[in-house]
Amino acid sequence: MDTLYDLIIVGLGSHGSNCFSHFSGKMRVLGIEQYVSPHTKGSHNGETRIVREMGYSGEYVEIARRSVELWKQLQDSTSEQVYVNSGGILFGNQTDSQFRDYTQYNNPNLQQLKHQEVESRFPIKTSQDQQFYFDKSAGFVKPELAIQIFINQGKAKGGEVINNCRYVNHIYKDDEIHVYTDLGVFRSKKLILSLGMGLKRLQNTYSSLDIALYKQQVIFLKTDNKKFDQLPVFMSENNSQEIYGFPRVNGEVKIGIHHFGPSLEHPDLYDQTKNEEGTVNMIREFLIKYMPELKDAIVSRIQTCVYTSTKDHNFTIDFDPRSKNTIILSACSGHGFKFCIVMGEIIEEMFNTGLQKYKTFQLSRFQKPKF
Repeated sequence: MDTLYDLIIVGLGSHGSNCFSHFSGKMRVLGIEQYVSPHTKGSHNGETRIVREMGYSGEYVEIARRSVELWKQLQDSTSEQVYVNSGGILFGNQTDSQFRDYTQYNNPNLQQLKHQEVESRFPIKTSQDQQFYFDKSAGFVKPELAIQIFINQGKAKGGEVINNCRYVNHIYKDDEIHVYTDLGVFRSKKLILSLGMGLKRLQNTYSSLDIALYKQQVIFLKTDNKKFDQLPVFMSENNSQEIYGFPRVNGEVKIGIHHFGPSLEHPDLYDQTKNEEGTVNMIREFLIKYMPELKDAIVSRIQTCVYTSTKDHNFTIDFDPRSKNTIILSACSGHGFKFCIVMGEIIEEMFNTGLQKYKTFQLSRFQKPKF
């Protein structure tokens, strides 16, 4: 407890690791991680994550575009393949309200494609009730590699890391924040709580924090079909059911269903090894209709992660109501990873100005009105 840090970051997953890289070298930073990041105990595992502008509106547009810029910069600065600009395709039925929302904002990179063009360029079968849009700026990142790069960058700039250390709580004492863990107490001037699904444990502390957890599984299909090397990342929005996937990587095509898994009551109570019924069957039905060349492909493996989400599926990035020196950071799983690379910039601006300019992400949106 002798060292007074300028900043402690609790949780070095997607967003915490970026903050660790961003602030290290600018101040004395300590990163506290319950496991050893990257790991498979949250939502950042699974080898690929979509990066896109397509489908976003409102306050997300600005940070989506900035995120794409920063992923390209990161790729240019490293010899490792962390970001791939594969392009992205979004398709669905205009009778679906969510699909209409996805396509009705001004994205200069979004181009509507004719059915013939889709089938000539990609291994996708079209149907007359579907519309197809291509986003040339979209692609994917390798999440575990990105997190490892962020942590290595932070350490190289002087940041310190304590692994296998579980956060318990924090208290304010004079001008300091005392962070209690199972390995002792650490002191800091500022604090970022980036706990992922561990934020569920704080709902009694923050009455306006509304966190839900969902078990999610993705399947990997083994194929020798090289056409799927040219497949862009894709999102299919039909009947408000989103199926998404990636081009072939190392002989496998990865496909998942957004927000399809069962809810979890507690972050420590879920079975990663149990395969949930329905996921594979629903994906097979999708393949029969839109990617028939994959319909009989062998499922080589299934991976599990846990979504941490709010009831409106928007991020929570805001100050602790008790202090402008603590920020609660929960950029929701399922669509949050692509934005992790810009989180350090957002948090630095908040600390510097004392303001949260993104109303969509404020804790107060969940507060019940007082009469």
